[in-house]
Amino acid sequence: KHPKDSKTTMTDLVLPSETNPLNNLFGGELLARMDRAASIAARRHSRRIVVTASVNHVAFNRSIPVGSVVTVEASISRAFKSSMETYIDVWIEDRESGLRDKANEAIYTFVAVDDTGRPVRI
Repeated sequence: KHPKDSKTTMTDLVLPSETNPLNNLFGGELLARMDRAASIAARRHSRRIVVTASVNHVAFNRSIPVGSVVTVEASISRAFKSSMETYIDVWIEDRESGLRDKANEAIYTFVAVDDTGRPVRI
């Protein structure tokens, strides 16, 4: 399986209810968006139910203001017996030019499980 086969892209708008007092996206909201995109990529790779095992790395390099168009891209970077490492990039689209700038990145680990929650080979 190739990473391109599981690549997941999610684009959304930052709404006022998702921001802090500085009108920037809450960090927890961004973590949830990254978790959703990464879990889809892991499920596509394994064709199994997946659960988040760990958040190995998160870099909040740039704040994301209200009204921003945010794109989260996730793909599998490494796979093991039952776990998968997922690399995530977060992009902000400039409202005027349409150009994208990288705002954040993360690495999440997922484990494929059966219907009872026990790890299974992928």
